[in-house]
Amino acid sequence: HVCHGHIRRRGRRTTSRCARCLRATHPARPSPKRVGLPRGRVRLRAHRRRAGHPREPSLHAMATPFATVTHVILDLDGTLINTEQLVDEVVSAVLHKRGDFTPSRVRKAMEQVRGMRPGDGTRAVMDILGIRNVSVDEMLGETSALLDARWGEVCMMPGARRLLDHLHAHGVKTALATSTPAAFLKKKMASHDGWVDRLTAVATGDEVENGKPAPDIFKLAMKRLGVLDPKTCVVLEDTPVGVRAAKAAGAFAIAIPSIHDDFPAYKDAGADETIRSLYDLEPTKWGLPPFTDRVDVTPVPSAVSSTVDTAPERVSGTQKLESVLPLDPVVRLGGPVVRGFGRGSKTLGIPTANLDVALIKKESDLLAPGIYFGWAGLRGDLSSDDVERKEDIVVPMVMSIGWNPFFENQRKTVEPWLLKDFGDGDFYGRELRLAVLGYIRPEANFVSLESLIERIHKDADVARGALAMDLFEEGKNDPYLRFES
Repeated sequence: HVCHGHIRRRGRRTTSRCARCLRATHPARPSPKRVGLPRGRVRLRAHRRRAGHPREPSLHAMATPFATVTHVILDLDGTLINTEQLVDEVVSAVLHKRGDFTPSRVRKAMEQVRGMRPGDGTRAVMDILGIRNVSVDEMLGETSALLDARWGEVCMMPGARRLLDHLHAHGVKTALATSTPAAFLKKKMASHDGWVDRLTAVATGDEVENGKPAPDIFKLAMKRLGVLDPKTCVVLEDTPVGVRAAKAAGAFAIAIPSIHDDFPAYKDAGADETIRSLYDLEPTKWGLPPFTDRVDVTPVPSAVSSTVDTAPERVSGTQKLESVLPLDPVVRLGGPVVRGFGRGSKTLGIPTANLDVALIKKESDLLAPGIYFGWAGLRGDLSSDDVERKEDIVVPMVMSIGWNPFFENQRKTVEPWLLKDFGDGDFYGRELRLAVLGYIRPEANFVSLESLIERIHKDADVARGALAMDLFEEGKNDPYLRFES
């Protein structure tokens, strides 16, 4: 379209178009003043466009830098299936037979190679520990035989099934890129229900020349996905080695650390985002379809928490909605109440009822480190003179599971707080059963003990609010909690 009534100006022929023509062919651009950019910078951009330079990202694109992601690539071990603890147990036992090593030295050596192909990792660990009295093939053969007999013990990582179902339902092209050789992969997945077959592509460690941290495995996965631009891919990885490989392949990388006490290593590896578990993944940050299964909850404060929490919404009497994730299926675990670190009542003023993780390892592995809510069934104390203590009861609970970054725990703990005033009595040795119904938030560190205490009470308020909803209230009638099963 050319407006012939405006192609001449003061007798001189010009290629300028009138304002009406410009509006029709070129959408209006915000002025420099409106977008907060200096006019000189705007003129520089115009010059670059005239000179053929690539266009800079728009302000919207800069606000959502990952909006171009259309493909997802997933690591396997430690990201989708919980093999790390089993592998650590088996491999460390074999290594200790080959030399007099301290447990911490073996653990550090194994963490350095986590994410590598089995042969590469075995060779690297032997070099780190100085093992010379056995070949790599012999060491690998011994560990492989032990692991093959136990792959059936492996469960999926918390949130993995949810993520896989979500990506499949929305037609997001997804690949598996694992250091595991193809033959080992079949053995590992034999006890699972064939979800690998629903993926768009699979790349295994024996199909590439170089293992992680080289980018070969991710480049192969991209090729099989039909990817032309690696910036359309986001990789989910649990090791620094894997993150480096993803970044070297040109993709974005989300770290879900399996090395819980060394988060800086993931930042150094170049992770674009680090999350505590797959429960905390926000697909919309990456331009992917959102999860829709979280539930908004209005926290319900107790008299105690209202005196602890001085946040503005408490003072004003309003409550900010919190979001929780219902667990499907419900996770049930229990055992005798044991003595913990002695800090619940003494340090925090919050009496927790600790459970021995060793007795409930299989069940606790179904839960990512974080804060949960649900119902607790406490067996009555028949030896007590107090009639009330003789009865079995079901009460609300909020629970922490993990390593508690504030206290820097060296071992995993399960610490439920029963939301009932039991007075001065304790219930050590009594049987406690938990039905874990939902996830509140990930573990976090805090700048002070006061802020930790405030957050714990807020978690309790969220738990009370959730358990008052029909969706979760019915959980208190679970026969497991009433010692009927």
